[in-house]
Amino acid sequence: GIDGIMNLAAASGADLAQTSDIVTDGLTAFGMKASESGRFADVMAAASANANTNVEMMGETFKYVGAAAGAMGYSIEDMAVATGLMANAGIKGSQAGTALRSTITRLAKPTKEAQTAMDALGLTVTNSDGSMKSFGTIMGDMRKGMQGMTEDQKAAYAAMLGGQEAMSGLLAIANASDEDFNKLTSAIQDSSGAAQEMAAIKLDNLQGDVTILKSGLEGLGIAIYDNIKGPLRSEIG
Repeated sequence: GIDGIMNLAAASGADLAQTSDIVTDGLTAFGMKASESGRFADVMAAASANANTNVEMMGETFKYVGAAAGAMGYSIEDMAVATGLMANAGIKGSQAGTALRSTITRLAKPTKEAQTAMDALGLTVTNSDGSMKSFGTIMGDMRKGMQGMTEDQKAAYAAMLGGQEAMSGLLAIANASDEDFNKLTSAIQDSSGAAQEMAAIKLDNLQGDVTILKSGLEGLGIAIYDNIKGPLRSEIG
């Protein structure tokens, strides 16, 4: 999966080692396989290009919410949409991750006030056949349930649903325009190849040529070392 990580690093301008740590940590938290790193990188690239966030801040968010989302079977795509909508309202990094983790926890095991809010908004975490709803569906149901409410009413239900620390984040999701919500959702759901495309655009200049050359030379150096380390160790031994 290194290609996806390299493309994401190039697209975002981030350090390769740091990007690799963010992706591998995120995969582990969400319970995803290493072979899915390309998908993970594409989602992060699309989200950072279509919302007011970046790879580093999204990595910080996923550090807090990834395990909870993974346990519920929520997709990286849906969590990226939620993260992007929160980021557009200035709620980023650990703050967004804490808000999402609190919400997911209270949805899975509602407190009395959380259940009251869920009933009022028509929220359930399962379908009528018992299968789990996606987090994207839950976000859509919450937005629909809050339509026509005053800001005070929305704030009250958001606090009941996710707790005080999640209120601002949930309001960011609820108050996003349909246009922004649908645009971000579409970009992330159709993100296949996004990291590679963005990397190609970012590197399509002289500085990019130099970066590619340096990466190539570094790869060549690693290949040469791998081929000679065995004989060298034999000679030394």
